[in-house]
Amino acid sequence: MSYTSIVSTKPGSRMQEATTADEGNALLAEIWAILEKNGGESVMAGQDFARGVGIAITRWPDAAASVKTEIELSSKGLLEFISAGPFMQLEEWWPIAQEAMSDS
Repeated sequence: MSYTSIVSTKPGSRMQEATTADEGNALLAEIWAILEKNGGESVMAGQDFARGVGIAITRWPDAAASVKTEIELSSKGLLEFISAGPFMQLEEWWPIAQEAMSDS
């Protein structure tokens, strides 16, 4: 079953050490290669300037592929994950929320 994640990140130690555009581009290519290798398909990525974080919504073959990618990117010093979790559209989320509120 596919899985969609939403994450907020900051640059990891290696990204912070990049001093040229070429270095940054090479590290970004490394990030995209890891994402692709693990079956990730970018839905949307951008920057939340108010919070100083990157935001990415990604579709995965399953939740394990998402977690594996987060661990790889963190351990290689490419990204620091601030938050990560499932992403659902409101139409999918609301019935789950209603059921949870009814059960409590």
